[in-house]
Amino acid sequence: MSLAQAALIAVVVALAYLARRIGGDPGLERPIVLGPIVGLILGDLQTGIIVGGSLELVFIGASPIGGSVPPNVAIGAAIGTALAVGSGHGVQAALVAAIPAAVVGTFFELFAKTVCSFLVHRADRAAAEARGRSIMAVVWAGNAVHFLAYAIPTFLVLRFGGSAIQSLLSGLNEHVQAALNTAAALLPAVGFAILLSVLYNKMLFPLFFVGFAVAAYTDFSVIGIAILATALVAVIMRRPSSSAAAPPPAPAVPAAPAAPAEKDADSAPAPVTTRLV
Repeated sequence: MSLAQAALIAVVVALAYLARRIGGDPGLERPIVLGPIVGLILGDLQTGIIVGGSLELVFIGASPIGGSVPPNVAIGAAIGTALAVGSGHGVQAALVAAIPAAVVGTFFELFAKTVCSFLVHRADRAAAEARGRSIMAVVWAGNAVHFLAYAIPTFLVLRFGGSAIQSLLSGLNEHVQAALNTAAALLPAVGFAILLSVLYNKMLFPLFFVGFAVAAYTDFSVIGIAILATALVAVIMRRPSSSAAAPPPAPAVPAAPAAPAEKDADSAPAPVTTRLV
């Protein structure tokens, strides 16, 4: 891989991460987005699309929610796709490189977050003194630290570590390659399992098995199943809930006080008579 290609991929990865810090979360750092871009830079768009989609299934449950730091999918996707294109081994090479790179890349992101924690105090002092430009300078300094935390390791691995990994892949025997192919087939299921552990719902979970049965035992394509699932979701969302469908209970009417019972002549006690002897 040339110097310019490695540098360009590193910049793309870092900018994809900055998009999340600046523009919300457009998802540009996901493998399904970065894979085709890296493949296009290296002149093999088709492999980039295939590898990006495969890695997206593996990392589909990895999402930075709150203060959690999941595997660095941006670095992993870029390195995995680049090595898959360079070595010609496809998804097998991507898995060998992407998963360890994503785990190691997490430490660089933690380092950047640690550095930014010290910058927060400067931003607090600038806010107390109403210095808006100083606050923006601190914010962009933190963005620069994160940019370097993504760009530098990506560039170093692509420029100097690619040949070593390619030599490792070329030296694997057929049994190890078969094991890697099996892992490549199983890891997407692991990614879906991680996602389902977060989205589990007792009422809707049986629909997962319905979708599996449709995919396994019919001729439906993925697009057909997606359209069917979308229609089913629309029906569920439009259906009124049981609490909303049931009419509200009528207000309780207080019972009228009972009238005092009238005494019958028959029930009245007989008068006491006294017999004179």
